[in-house]
Amino acid sequence: MKMIFAIIFVLTLSLTACASQKPGTKIASIPLQTTVFASSPTLSNNPLSSSATATKIPEPSAIPTAIPSPIPPSATPEVKIELVNFTTQDDIKLAGTLFGEGDLAVILAHMGMPDVDQQSWQPFARLLAERGFTALTFDFRGRGKSEGNPVFNTLPYDVDAAIQFLQDRGNERIVCIGASMGGTACMRAALDHDLAGLGVIASVMSNGKPNQVSAYDVQQLTLPKVLVYAGNEAPAVVIDMKIISELAPEPKLVQLYQASAHGTNLFNTEFAGQLTDLLIVFLEAVRSKSPLPTP
Repeated sequence: MKMIFAIIFVLTLSLTACASQKPGTKIASIPLQTTVFASSPTLSNNPLSSSATATKIPEPSAIPTAIPSPIPPSATPEVKIELVNFTTQDDIKLAGTLFGEGDLAVILAHMGMPDVDQQSWQPFARLLAERGFTALTFDFRGRGKSEGNPVFNTLPYDVDAAIQFLQDRGNERIVCIGASMGGTACMRAALDHDLAGLGVIASVMSNGKPNQVSAYDVQQLTLPKVLVYAGNEAPAVVIDMKIISELAPEPKLVQLYQASAHGTNLFNTEFAGQLTDLLIVFLEAVRSKSPLPTP
């Protein structure tokens, strides 16, 4: 009986000691499995996710990341586009397209390669309209939707009609930019009209009278000019463009590209961006009546 009471007494002391143990006293730990709940889409920012005792969480498959929305690009300016017609002095009806409504008007005259018409200039014309210019593309006679036969030497009549069309609608300051045969016609027009600026891209000095200029004529082109050609194209073009570039008086911008593309085909080469920028810089200077930038 005494033995029984002794056992009961020992058990009572053990239980009392456990119940009275102070906080912080080390006890044998029981392994616990900790579950971490992601409260943020970015798990690496959660301090619990790197705990040594935390259970690895599977990578979320569809948790959105908080990325600031980019500033939406400005909408492309609305461009007014109008199909137009005008008639030459020898009674040929030409088809044209008018882009924009700016104070400075730019005639874009196309080159004479097969199957080329005003469409070769229209992407650039639209860009000019977005920048506040008026741009006029047109089909030379016998090309695109224009009447007549494709005769090179009468092309100045077509440019004259384009200039008269713009003047009749109130455009007082006009620039003529032409490629190949169009550039020759623009040079002729600059001698016969009071233009604000001239652009010549890969042109020769003569396509037959009256679409021609002499060395003396080139020296009389005192208006602002941009002269562009490729150094590896047809020798006749390179020779004439060198003469024009050397004889033409200031102000002028001269650009030679190491390419073989002719005229507006330069827009289909790696120089497209440079050519576009060059023409826009030139036109901006003409519009503001500022000096041409130094190349």
